[in-house]
Amino acid sequence: MILLYLLIIMNKSSLLSIEELIFNLDSLNKNSIPKWGKMNSSQMMKHCSRFIDLYKGEIKLPFWYKIFGVTVGKLFLFYFSKKSPLKTPRNLKTLNSIKIREENLDFEYEKRILTEKLQDLSNIKQDIIHPIYGKMDSEKTTFLIIHHTIHHYNQFGLT
Repeated sequence: MILLYLLIIMNKSSLLSIEELIFNLDSLNKNSIPKWGKMNSSQMMKHCSRFIDLYKGEIKLPFWYKIFGVTVGKLFLFYFSKKSPLKTPRNLKTLNSIKIREENLDFEYEKRILTEKLQDLSNIKQDIIHPIYGKMDSEKTTFLIIHHTIHHYNQFGLT
């Protein structure tokens, strides 16, 4: 099972800690310009918050996503888990449920929400049921959330 190998190949040395993610967020401001992509800084923070919700199983998706997840999706996870978050592909298609279209978001509010959700990652102790990939242990879940968040921090020069 590919997902079992995920933990073995995780390159944790390339990841920031939760505390470092929160600290680095202070370097972001409402007018920060992304190195790529269309999101502004507030949209990026809301996107990362929604990604955490998705990985914690708090966002429901159509059943066919699950079929994708148990077939191609696990290979996708395997591929991304081997890459540094600084080298993951840019501008990939985003799930509609975590794609942020609102443009005039409250920067301070989104920052506070993302900070709270990042702080809460250390409280994930049990397996979660991911709506695409199925059962995932807390360490894999946290690793993939941090990996994704660093990817977007890199987008805004926070790494």
